Amino acid sequence: MKTVFSGIQPTGKVHLGNLLGAINNWVSLSNEESKNYFCVVDLHSLTTHPDPSKMQENIQETIKVLVSSGINQKNSKIYIQSNVPEHVQLSWILSNFCQIGELQRMTQFKEKSDQLGSHAGILTYPILMAADILIHKANEVPVGDDQTQHLELTRNIVERFNNAYTEYFPLPEKTSGKAGARLMSLRHPDNKMSKSNDDLNGTIYFDDSKDEIIKKFKSSVTDSENEIKFDIENKKGISNLIDIYSTLHDMSHEDVEIKFKNSSYGEFKIEVGETVVSYLEPLREKYESLSDGDISSLIRDHLDDVKDSAKKTMDEVSAIVGV
Repeated sequence: MKTVFSGIQPTGKVHLGNLLGAINNWVSLSNEESKNYFCVVDLHSLTTHPDPSKMQENIQETIKVLVSSGINQKNSKIYIQSNVPEHVQLSWILSNFCQIGELQRMTQFKEKSDQLGSHAGILTYPILMAADILIHKANEVPVGDDQTQHLELTRNIVERFNNAYTEYFPLPEKTSGKAGARLMSLRHPDNKMSKSNDDLNGTIYFDDSKDEIIKKFKSSVTDSENEIKFDIENKKGISNLIDIYSTLHDMSHEDVEIKFKNSSYGEFKIEVGETVVSYLEPLREKYESLSDGDISSLIRDHLDDVKDSAKKTMDEVSAIVGV
C-alpha cells in the first residue's frame, strides 16, 4: 500500500485554487488503496511572519475545510505539523545531506527573498518539506508545479542518505490531480490565485456568497477578443476560466470550447460563476455544520497514529546515524 503525504499552510482563507489545485486531489487519493497524511504545516507558515493572534483561527478553519471537502478519514490522518516535533528533528538530520548552493538556487527562495527578506527560514524551507514527506516514509506526494523543484531536492536528499547509510527512505514520486496546479487570479491572470488580502477580487474564497462569486467572475480580466479558446500564452484570463469550468464538469478544454463556441465572454463568465457556486454550496453547508469541538476531537483521534508513525521513523533514523 502506498503512503501519501501533502500539506497546506494556514496563512489565510482557503480559496478555489487550493480546492481545485490540491484538496480535490487529496479527496480522490483518500478513496484509493493508500495511507494518507494530510498536514496543516503551520511551521512553514512562520516564514511569512503571520499574525499570531490569527494563527489558531486559521488552523481550525483550514482543518474544517479539509473535513468538509470529503476526505475519507478511514485511511487518512489530518493533523497539525507543530504537534509532531519529529518533523523538525528529522529536518536537522536531513540538512546534512543538502548543499547551501542547492537551497539558494530554489526558485521560491529567490522569489520569497525579494518579498520577505532572505532569512534562514526561507532558505531551509525545502529541507523541512523533505522531512514532512519522509517522516512517514511517503512514496507519493501530490504537489503543484510550484513545488516540483522542492520535491526533486527531497529525492536528491533521499539518494544521498541511502547511499551514505542504507536503503531506508523510499524515493517519493509526484502525483498531480486533474485540476490545474496553478489556478490564476481572476483580476491578475499572470499571478497565481492567492490567499493574500491584496487580491480579494481576484480570489474566490470557499465561504464567498453567491452574489460575491458572480460579481468576481463578471469582473474577471480577459482579453479584447470574444473567442472562448484555451491559449495559455495569449489568452491567460479566458484560459483560466476554461480551466475552472473544465475541471468542475470533468470536460476537456476542447469540449468547453465547442460548448461555448457561440457564447460571449459575459455569458461564459456567468456560467463559470454559477458552476463554482454549485460546487462550493455543499462544502459550505458541511463546514457550517461542524463545531470547534468536532475538529478538536478529530485532531485528538488522529494524532496518536500520526505520532506513532513519526516516532517509529525517527527511532530508526537515529539508530542508522548513531545518535
